[in-house]
Amino acid sequence: MEKRKVQMTGGSSYIITLPKEWVNARGIKKNDVLDIIENSDGSLSIVPEGKGKKRSEKSIRIDCKEINDPNFIFRMLVAAYIRGYTTIIVQREPSIPPELRTSVRRFVQNTVGLEIIEEDESTIEIKDLLDPSEMPPERTIKRMYMLVKNMHEDAIYALLKGKSDILSDMGERDMEIDRLYWLIAHQYNSISCDRKIAEKLGIDPGLGVYYFLIAKTMERIGDHAVRISENGMRILKLDKKPAIFERIEEASKMSMEIFTESIDSWIRKDIKNANRNIENVRELVKYCEEISESALREKGIMAVSLNSIIESIRRTGEYSADLSEMAINYLIK
Repeated sequence: MEKRKVQMTGGSSYIITLPKEWVNARGIKKNDVLDIIENSDGSLSIVPEGKGKKRSEKSIRIDCKEINDPNFIFRMLVAAYIRGYTTIIVQREPSIPPELRTSVRRFVQNTVGLEIIEEDESTIEIKDLLDPSEMPPERTIKRMYMLVKNMHEDAIYALLKGKSDILSDMGERDMEIDRLYWLIAHQYNSISCDRKIAEKLGIDPGLGVYYFLIAKTMERIGDHAVRISENGMRILKLDKKPAIFERIEEASKMSMEIFTESIDSWIRKDIKNANRNIENVRELVKYCEEISESALREKGIMAVSLNSIIESIRRTGEYSADLSEMAINYLIK
């Protein structure tokens, strides 16, 4: 880091010299125009004219010559996307095996904004074509909230009403939540490296980490909705309706109220409501413990599945309280 003294010229203008190495590296010449951008934190960014409006391009090349597991390459692609790379090139000589090629296509289909722009026997090039301003994080958070809430409520409804068909598409709905979480993570890393993206999204760069944490927490709540549906399927196969079903429904409603109030507190920037909401979790936890004791009177798969559902309801409430804590952590400033 270099230090430069601020000087005064003409009695009213302040000037500062630019590092010669920086000027030469960017081909800046006498009388060229520079854009000076004031950031939300009070700092200034200086860029060649016009370039401040374009996002930085990041490229990564993944050589999968020693990779034969389709799930491994899928996870690597997700990691590259989350890290904020705008171009991902997958290659393997002399050719990419069909199993890996299928995994690459599955990855592209399950992410937002990515397209395969070039492909041959040994190379697949993926490009991020999404305009960041088209998907502001707050809109994505609201969409995730509705998906997660509906998944949880549908899983409980299907259990109580014996509607196993409702549970059949939970995997697809969970993947939709994952793709939105990956998008938020992708934007967070992009914002961290490029303030221009934060400006296009119209958010404070410091807010990016909170959107990421909220999305990650909701993704975990979505996972618990899937677990409720899986255990619900096991219970429905037993063709028996335990007496504690009504208490499970009540606990689920309590959990969803905490979840809803957490998101509302964040959106409305209501720090007092966020604090009240955290206190409500204690009642939910106590109630879930009471239900668990009743579930232990059942036997075998029924007892195990009921306790797993109750645990997921409790964890959903606790994760929701975490969302309220995030709201307080951000709003305290």
